[in-house]
Amino acid sequence: MFIRKTRKIDATTKKPYFSFQLIESVRTERGPRQHILLNLGQLLDLDAEQLKALANRIEAIVSGQETCVLPSENIESLAQTYASQLIRRMSNAEPPKPSPLPTDPDFATIDVGSVEQCEPRSVGAEHLLLQMTEQLQLAKKLRSLGLSEKEVALGLGTIIARAVFPASERATHVWLVQNSGLGELIGFDFQKTSLNDLYRISDVLLRHKNTLEQHLESIEQSIHGYKNTITLYDLTNTYMEGQSRANPKAAYGVSKEKRTDCPLITLGLAINEHGFIHRTKILPGNVAEPKTLEKMIQSLDRSEDLFRPTIVLDAGISSEENLRWLREHGYKYVVSARQRAPSLDLEGELVPVEDAQNNVKAALIKSSDAEERWLYCESKAKAAVASKMKESFKQRFEIDLKKLAEGLRKPNGMKKYVKMVERVGRLKEKHKHISGCYEITVTASEDGKTAVLVEWAEIPEKMEEKLTGHYFLRTNLVDSEAKELWTLYNTLRGVEDVFRFMKSSLGLRPVYHQKEGRVDGHLWITILAYHLIQNCLYQLSKKSITHQWVTVLSQLSSRVRVTMRAKMQDGKTLYHRSTTKVEAHQSQIYKALGLSSQISKAKKTII
Repeated sequence: MFIRKTRKIDATTKKPYFSFQLIESVRTERGPRQHILLNLGQLLDLDAEQLKALANRIEAIVSGQETCVLPSENIESLAQTYASQLIRRMSNAEPPKPSPLPTDPDFATIDVGSVEQCEPRSVGAEHLLLQMTEQLQLAKKLRSLGLSEKEVALGLGTIIARAVFPASERATHVWLVQNSGLGELIGFDFQKTSLNDLYRISDVLLRHKNTLEQHLESIEQSIHGYKNTITLYDLTNTYMEGQSRANPKAAYGVSKEKRTDCPLITLGLAINEHGFIHRTKILPGNVAEPKTLEKMIQSLDRSEDLFRPTIVLDAGISSEENLRWLREHGYKYVVSARQRAPSLDLEGELVPVEDAQNNVKAALIKSSDAEERWLYCESKAKAAVASKMKESFKQRFEIDLKKLAEGLRKPNGMKKYVKMVERVGRLKEKHKHISGCYEITVTASEDGKTAVLVEWAEIPEKMEEKLTGHYFLRTNLVDSEAKELWTLYNTLRGVEDVFRFMKSSLGLRPVYHQKEGRVDGHLWITILAYHLIQNCLYQLSKKSITHQWVTVLSQLSSRVRVTMRAKMQDGKTLYHRSTTKVEAHQSQIYKALGLSSQISKAKKTII
């Protein structure tokens, strides 16, 4: 074998470039001929001696020859890559043979001492998610949107990679090339792609966001046959590393992860009670939650559909304006009230609404309002958490007040009355969750210029009302009972679970991109990955398999595709590539999903 270097002219740019090909000389009836084994591309920055060393090393690897002196690290890496490509190409070039029957074995005599295992690639989770993309007709939809076969492969690759190996685009590209057998499953060579290809496909997928969301919503409902009786809507934010000055959505705000030092981006989700996402919106990091509801609900509305789902909202979004809008447009709702209840006159005794331990009790509040009802709830768990939070808030606030008061007795401590009042005001703002439960007095000197004393005392009635296990729900489902209403509202935990899963298991947090399109693309690919995972987990749950996604990944991780290489008796080299056999716990997953456990057929190549 040898490598031929050919100078060519680019048809578009008219610029010259060099093309490299791996060539084999063969004897024919018409004399020696040169046969092109593999196109090596354009980017080989090697001199003539290095090209010769590379060709010799590729030939040695393919033929299974032992080499006493290995070439440089760069040559060895290239040789391993091209040898793998050549073996796959030679395997695919062989004419298909009928699969041998169990009574028709295929024997070969090999040197057992020469047997080696090489090129292990994970295929378990990749194969499962590839089946999910087929169920959701994702590849078909991408082709209908005008994506090329390369773009479809890159799209599937980056989405499945996010579900299996959430990481940066750079790490994702390495994983697709070196660790995953996804390319082999879809018939695409990720080694011939670059990091920029992953960035570009992110832009392409983002351009079709609305169309893909509608497609996925429709196909998921068609596959599973559920009815959308509830729409859960909530927002979360994730922080970004860096300044993100090129992203107009990046803004400082209240961070869910307490990362107020970083710019934020907000994600709004509308999902149904089954955990399937209907719509998403990517919003500025400092967006006011109540202002996002109307546009999101309008994007879900179908004028031809007479049925409208019940809307479930958290307190951050359930403003009076939003509730009025929902009533005016014919929506039913159950929301956590951000307002105080009109009264505490209950219709009857508090009744358990959660479980046998009576952790949550609730009762309807008496009302003559024909449009809306209020529900009073008490939670033991919420009360315990609130008590700890209250003690923590009190302790931190009083420590800061003591420091302020003790400063007056120090030689260089603050003495000016006006400045001291300002310091107290800043402390109140810093500890706004608890400062309203205190009465703070700053005593001035006779001339009114100097502060001489800072005192504080709890206001018992306010402290008692602060951070309790009590909360209120509002609803216009006026005929429903307390337990039914609380159970309906409690489905909102599903959105919180989705947010938590995306951040912890799908790499939503943090975001390292700086440009708006890149950030939006990162979030959108995460959402697409979630669609595949939820489609899988929902089907498993219907078969009473309640695995978390991390469990499914763990159970399928041992399924790999590997090549066995051995020397044959006649001096040739046998390559046999196959997938590890399915185990009992893995078979349970395939059976529940109605999928075949076979992952690509075995391939035999003799060189």
